[in-house]
Amino acid sequence: MIETHSAAIDRVCRSFCHTAEDREDLRQDIIINLWQGWQRYRPQAKTITWVWRVAVNTGISWLRHRKRQVETMPIDGLEMPDDTVDREALAYLHELIRQLPAKDQRLLRLYLDGWKQAEIGEMLGISETLVQTRMSRIKNKLKDLSLKV
Repeated sequence: MIETHSAAIDRVCRSFCHTAEDREDLRQDIIINLWQGWQRYRPQAKTITWVWRVAVNTGISWLRHRKRQVETMPIDGLEMPDDTVDREALAYLHELIRQLPAKDQRLLRLYLDGWKQAEIGEMLGISETLVQTRMSRIKNKLKDLSLKV
């Protein structure tokens, strides 16, 4: 299961940590929590959803434990075919996204990764309606930020 969902675990680690060492520490904590929580997994839920929730909750606890609240995080790993990428526009978008609060960046990362709003809500423990509302607010924040530049 961990091998199958390794990419999702790595994305969560990147969203919470800026250094390779911190990402590896968090990854180990997530794997331990997955192993310890396996008996509580409900088979009617999708495995990826459960893995994502455990990973995000572990990340939140990890930040709280380290007493380091990170306002922004790098948005890397957004993959697009090279022939369709306007590098300057993409860099500008990344800069705007870095200015968003961490919780908005996490929601936006899931959205950009192609998850449906219902799945995002399930992963983050919020309603689909709240996902829609937050996405609308995020889009408005990005527009406002782009006008200030």
